Amino acid sequence: MADVAERAGVSAITVSRALHHPDRVSERTRAAIDAAIAELGYVPNLLAGGLASTNTRIVSMIVPYVTHGVFADAIQGASDAFDDTGFSVLLGNSGGSPQREETIVRNLLGHRPAGVLVQGANHTEATRRILQNAAVPVVEMGTLPARPIDMAVGYSNHEAARTMTRFLALRGRRRIAFVSVPPAENDRANERLRGFKLALEEMDLAFFPELVFHTRYGIPEGREALAYLLDRPEPPDAVFCASDLWAYGMVSECARRGIKVPDDIAITGFNDQELASETEPGITTIRVPRYEIGRVGGELIMKRIEGLAADKVVDLGFKLIERGSA
Repeated sequence: MADVAERAGVSAITVSRALHHPDRVSERTRAAIDAAIAELGYVPNLLAGGLASTNTRIVSMIVPYVTHGVFADAIQGASDAFDDTGFSVLLGNSGGSPQREETIVRNLLGHRPAGVLVQGANHTEATRRILQNAAVPVVEMGTLPARPIDMAVGYSNHEAARTMTRFLALRGRRRIAFVSVPPAENDRANERLRGFKLALEEMDLAFFPELVFHTRYGIPEGREALAYLLDRPEPPDAVFCASDLWAYGMVSECARRGIKVPDDIAITGFNDQELASETEPGITTIRVPRYEIGRVGGELIMKRIEGLAADKVVDLGFKLIERGSA
């Protein structure tokens, strides 16, 4: 707080007042203090004074969507990793927004967690700086970033997408569409799009920008994506969905329209959620170790807490699961 006060040119008492009673500080002073906090990566300690220098027995975990089965499995894995350790998981839901993730990181670190698990590696620069300065173990999950904040556990989204795209190409598909969330705010989606494009290039196939569709997670969104793609002047003969939810929506919509899968159009997914094997035809997809990612992430945190050596990056791999949709 003293560093923030010095940088903002005010007293420590004024900083404290701005944090706890912002209405009692002028807008100009608040702006100067906010700028200093952002620049220094300061996180207020929200614990009682007697605990101010002590980390809790809480591990913070931040995921994009609590209701999405992919992230729910990772949450369960992390929770199981802390069984019988005396540590508990405190959960944050970012909604897939790097800015919201930054706010959650600031709030959770204010409670002095013993470690942080965070899904993905698409953070604001302020989030990276805060976590690097937090003096607690940090694990980024579900990806293998080139510059981990601390540790990472996951798989190569790039190679997984490249593998699936080559699979479709080798089965004679020539106009392959791609469906994902917007890649600008999702590092996993961006890596999958890069892998998709590389595979097309390797297989001497054209990349059609009009066959790339970005949307929110959900089964209805899969139906909407299919309608959009089929309405193109030259529709695709295959669709690579970067989520099983979209693939499931597409397969069900094809059944409603009388479109044969995979004869008329091949459809593939990603993650191998339970619904991928329950639909007819079953969805060809990429199986990723969702539960293990959370469990191993939790184990890495515990090793560091206990003063033991822990791997910097753990690659758990992926597997292409072939079913009837492609």
